[in-house]
Amino acid sequence: MRRILVPSLLATLVLAGDAAAAQAEAAFRTPGAQWVELREGRGRAAVARKGVLNVNVRRGRVRVVDLPGGSRPRRSCNRGGVRVSAFAVEYRGRRVRCLVSGAGPWQVIIRGRGIFASGRVRGSLTLDGVQAGPTGLYTIGERSARRWPRSARTFVLRR
Repeated sequence: MRRILVPSLLATLVLAGDAAAAQAEAAFRTPGAQWVELREGRGRAAVARKGVLNVNVRRGRVRVVDLPGGSRPRRSCNRGGVRVSAFAVEYRGRRVRCLVSGAGPWQVIIRGRGIFASGRVRGSLTLDGVQAGPTGLYTIGERSARRWPRSARTFVLRR
């Protein structure tokens, strides 16, 4: 039993390491990408174009869309998704976690409560907070954290 368990465990660790290295490599290969971070968000956030984005939603949905004109995004999520169109997959529920990367173009649309996301992205970020109650915080680049806007606002992510 040990003869099978040890090699299979080592193979699993090597494959997991290769996937993480590929994701990190994509972040370094995105010239002009800017750091973006979302904390305790409530509402809707959309991040588009290329780079690496790590998403964690306490309760809600994450939709990953493959936009025309490039390679498909690599995505790794903690649950199975539902294909909502030929180019989009949606992950729903509690504690949804996804890592999305690629040269793009792609789009990640996040809706719900307890939205946490961070990564290096070149493209755009659209935030639309809830109308009542706390909306969450966002940081772009080296700027200080700010509250999410209560009406849709788009930010350009590039250096």
